[in-house]
Amino acid sequence: MAHALELPITSYRFTLIAETPATLPAFPGPTLRGALGHTLRRLVCATRMPACAPCPFRFTCAYPLLFEPYAPPDHPDAHRYARLPTPFTLEIPLALPGAWEGREPPPRAFAPGEPLVFGMTLLGRAREHMPYYVHAIMEMARAGLGGPHQRFRLARAEILSVDGPIVLYEENAGFLRHPPTPPMRVAPRELPTHRIAVRFTTPARLELQDDLVYPIEFHHLIRALLQRLRALQAGYGLLEGAELPGDLAEAAQAVRRVEDRTRWLDLRRYSTRQKTAMRIGGAVGTVVYESPQGFQPFALPLALGELLHIGKLTSMGFGRMEADPQ
Repeated sequence: MAHALELPITSYRFTLIAETPATLPAFPGPTLRGALGHTLRRLVCATRMPACAPCPFRFTCAYPLLFEPYAPPDHPDAHRYARLPTPFTLEIPLALPGAWEGREPPPRAFAPGEPLVFGMTLLGRAREHMPYYVHAIMEMARAGLGGPHQRFRLARAEILSVDGPIVLYEENAGFLRHPPTPPMRVAPRELPTHRIAVRFTTPARLELQDDLVYPIEFHHLIRALLQRLRALQAGYGLLEGAELPGDLAEAAQAVRRVEDRTRWLDLRRYSTRQKTAMRIGGAVGTVVYESPQGFQPFALPLALGELLHIGKLTSMGFGRMEADPQ
């Protein structure tokens, strides 16, 4: 059994309840991210400066730490990372209709009393500000998601742990707990087989050397994972005490894509910054890879990819993946 790593990561789950009829996209990740960012900035910004870059509190404020993380001047990689990767992912299910052929799935309607459940995984110091994030989620739900008349309420907030959920907030209790956040223990599973199936359960948008990659070969997958994990290590000390072998990307070149049941899914989102609707997309579905040497050397990056997603737009819930031996 592989040695378990202790990582500065905590996973949370939030349950919202619709108070009015509401209609949201089938994949509401961009809607939730946009609403959370807008609400959090409004709640915590002390200076009311129009941008965070010149603000003297940009290294400590709850908003830039989560949405616009800057590398402090004394950061060892400040010369390489003026902006750090965002220290969170959203965990949002994407239910595709049975006859889906790559078209954008239909919106989802919520009746009053119906739940909207989503997760959030946080890294590093961002976890210290969870009370602010819970407050922002309460306020964004109350103000309306996808429109001012589509109101929700926060019914429950939990930490997800191996021993079961730890309740942070329940609406009937009327107060927020903020227990210490112990490191998450992650043990890469054994992968003795010569085939694995990688399933992208939300759109995986891989960009390597500024090129969008599709279809996704195994070496694309590993290169994108290593790129993301090394950036998170530089920004948040993700992999202290663990090593990623330097030749993994080269070894991945020998792995073949033997079955591909993925489709490209384009989604629409509205950019408040650019004042326009945009199309964003990625691969969803399953790819089967085959390696005569097996997949054990890749077990750690694959396990971390399942936890932290892969590719671009992970803070909108993109890039959620699962890797299973065949």
